[in-house]
Amino acid sequence: MSLPSPASTGLSLKTCVALLGVAMAARLALVLGTDVYFDTAYYWQWSRKLDWGYFDHPPLVAWHIALLGIEGTAMLCGVGTVAAVWRLARDVHGDAATAWRAAALWSVVPAGALAGVWPTPDSPLLLFWTLALWALWRERWVLAGLAGGCALLSKYPAVLLGVAFLIATVRARRLPWGAWRTATLAGAFFAPVVFWNADHDWVGFAFQLSHGLGRDWRSGWSTFGEFLAGQLALGGPVLFPLALVYGVRGPREHFLLRMAACVPLLFFGYASLRTRGEANWPSAAYLAACVGVAGMRPVWQRAAAFSGLAVVLVVGSHLLFPVLHFRRDRTLSRTHGWSVLRELATPQRLFPELTPDNVAAVYAPNYQLASQVAYYARRLTKTGAPARFSQYDLWADPEVTPGQDVLWVSEGGAQPPEELASRFTTVEGPVEFFGDFRGRRLHTFQVWRLRARKP
Repeated sequence: MSLPSPASTGLSLKTCVALLGVAMAARLALVLGTDVYFDTAYYWQWSRKLDWGYFDHPPLVAWHIALLGIEGTAMLCGVGTVAAVWRLARDVHGDAATAWRAAALWSVVPAGALAGVWPTPDSPLLLFWTLALWALWRERWVLAGLAGGCALLSKYPAVLLGVAFLIATVRARRLPWGAWRTATLAGAFFAPVVFWNADHDWVGFAFQLSHGLGRDWRSGWSTFGEFLAGQLALGGPVLFPLALVYGVRGPREHFLLRMAACVPLLFFGYASLRTRGEANWPSAAYLAACVGVAGMRPVWQRAAAFSGLAVVLVVGSHLLFPVLHFRRDRTLSRTHGWSVLRELATPQRLFPELTPDNVAAVYAPNYQLASQVAYYARRLTKTGAPARFSQYDLWADPEVTPGQDVLWVSEGGAQPPEELASRFTTVEGPVEFFGDFRGRRLHTFQVWRLRARKP
């Protein structure tokens, strides 16, 4: 699977433009036709309390959402990453036709498409990873430091690009002096995140290390199998194996890009043997892979492009017009049925004697539900047991004066924890309401009223 000769042809320009157009239309349809993804609502909560770090990730996604909003962040990062892939491929291969093929390939990678619909830390990471990789390829060290620093401000695994570059320098037996400028600038950008962690008992670093590499007795080959299945789905059923082929057998002069594809896949593949991870974690690997596959034989280009597009269209059509029924349809429940939480903006409809001004806060048993309530009802929220530790635990508790009420909202029947209920005079409820989509019941929410905070 070496690079073709200049006379050979791959995806035509018309096909590339068509792929880009269909991918953009699919993204717009998902943006307009779905509710806010629950993790995105969590990052939106961060954007209301800007800081240099958060429990789960560095701060750049929150800064983007604060500046551009949810849709603006998705559009900027999604379109910007496609443009950056085009420029990287243009310089690597030396011709615009291959650059268009690489951009078209990336536009239909399912992981990239999702990051361009619902902003997560992956959204800015993919953009700045590509820019940093391009700058390293061109040996533009200052730009590489700026882009690399922004990548580190997006997500901690951005450090893997530095690992790929160091491997390339060892192989070349050459470390350019300009690389020290890159490292200095990137370190300066990332330093405030380190200081924030130091002020918070290193919670961000500790969480990511335990979350990504913590040993789970249930892990092993079963979770590694889940990792492989996740890559076939989010990377693409053809692009994922081609990324491995490119990393092992790609052109010698592409060694930096080959390592940028291999290092994330190998690292998170190893991590999957220790703990159950998320399929999107190695998404950045497919950026370099698209550039590499754009120079492979036309049959592989077409197979990677159309298989990726098929995944995007199948999943997108299911999210917009579901036909199939699954016992636990996580993709549908994560993207629909949340907007009904606007009911909590006027809680007197659930508890007639309650006045909206007397509700000091809304509590929930997990950060996802608390964030969706905050987004749709625009109410102060907080998590309570059995919620896992999250950014909510680093923020101050809501001020509830004596006599004020709070609400407890859950899904699945989790009742108000005793530690919370004991602070109030009485507990009323639950009252149920439902989150439906196209005739399907996706969520059943229960709401309790915790009445009259004790002195």
